[in-house]
Amino acid sequence: MTSKDLGGYQRDGGSMPVCDEHMLQYACPGQSGECELVIGLDFGTSASKVVIQAPDLPGHPAYAVDFGELSPKSMPYLSPTRIWVAPNGACTLEPRKGTRLVNDIKLELFSKEEYLNSNRGPTKQELRPEETAAVYLAFLLRYARKWFLETKRDLVRHFKRLRWSVNLGVPSPCIEDNEENRRFRRVGRAGWMLSTLGGERVTLKKASVELNWVDDPEYWNIDNKFACDFDIIPEIAAGAVGYALSELRREGLHVMVDIGASTVDVCSFILHACEGSDRYSLLTADVQLLGTISLHHERILALKRVYEKQANDLRDKHDPLAPIAHDIEPYLVSREQLTSGFTQAEAQFKKRFQKMLQRVIWEAKIHRDPKASVWRNGRLPILLIGGGSKLQFFHSAVEELDAWLRRYARNNGAIFLPIPVPESLANKTDEYHRLAVAWGLSHRAVDIGEITPADRIPDIEPPRRLDWESRYISKDQV
Repeated sequence: MTSKDLGGYQRDGGSMPVCDEHMLQYACPGQSGECELVIGLDFGTSASKVVIQAPDLPGHPAYAVDFGELSPKSMPYLSPTRIWVAPNGACTLEPRKGTRLVNDIKLELFSKEEYLNSNRGPTKQELRPEETAAVYLAFLLRYARKWFLETKRDLVRHFKRLRWSVNLGVPSPCIEDNEENRRFRRVGRAGWMLSTLGGERVTLKKASVELNWVDDPEYWNIDNKFACDFDIIPEIAAGAVGYALSELRREGLHVMVDIGASTVDVCSFILHACEGSDRYSLLTADVQLLGTISLHHERILALKRVYEKQANDLRDKHDPLAPIAHDIEPYLVSREQLTSGFTQAEAQFKKRFQKMLQRVIWEAKIHRDPKASVWRNGRLPILLIGGGSKLQFFHSAVEELDAWLRRYARNNGAIFLPIPVPESLANKTDEYHRLAVAWGLSHRAVDIGEITPADRIPDIEPPRRLDWESRYISKDQV
């Protein structure tokens, strides 16, 4: 199946279509009642992942969507977060003649820093970020449902009706009561409705119409047969699901570090159980453009600076009366110069990365959860997820927090815990760590647990200062 199939539907045995035109149900469904299917959509800044789970079936089977020709050859479960737009507003997931590339689709939904917007992003190309995001999510959802209905027929075709749910992952700050929260909800719902349009071509104009309609409470309700059970979940909480369900689980204060291609999302949270359900109390969070691509760009800039310095030195030190060299050797940059430039760039980048983590941890210690046991005799649990978590640069930078905690928090340092995923996913790819968030999102929202945003949790009041002056006895009073 390729992206060319997104507008149509396959035929079973050459006679009947497998799916209906909306890619929601089988064309010839069974008679066994309903089956809920939960789509976990890890909407990434550079690439997205989708896992679909059937929570009511034995073993709660979950499947990572294979994006085939749309994905990098070595990583079939990644869908690059980009679209191509034609002059008439029609959109595709692959380049076509006369179309232009649009990326940074997710970044512009929550980033307030205009200088970060690239020339290929929606804003610089005079496109609305919400419309482009809704279009991309529509393609992703439609493809995912089509892939599941065609490849998992033996699993669910005997059901009379399939009931779809979608959990969209968002950065930690976007779960609070803010404009970013409302924007992701609008975009996610509009993307879903766009994905049910049947064989119609997806355009920016149609996205604009759906975005206007989703604000109407009467539009998104159980009477609309195309609506689904939709929710947004912080990626941090979704990434912790595998850990919360495992034998490694411990309650109390944790720090999650999600290292992606473009961004790093860091969040401190308290994990605890109440009445049989997990609860996540988010304390502090930060998202910055310090992912793997940022490191790559810093290395490239370091290379540029080394060659610029070499060129300036050659120009400044040359005696115009002296003969110039006959060969190229004096103009070349040495290996030592390159190594020194790279080392300096990486050191500065690591300092920024670690400062971000330290700020989140210190805020949790001083203002958010100063009485946590990990600040006394314990070790702070740190969970590391995301594609960049396997790179030695980031892994070692996080591990250095152990010594920092011992020195400044005066506890027993940190303990670094893995995020387990089911064997059904881990056995299919060496990149299973990239699927941890999508797999967590593929659980029912109620099974993930109750999430309390940081803006609903007040700071712990600092201890009252003792009034030593009122208790002071002068020598004249003795």
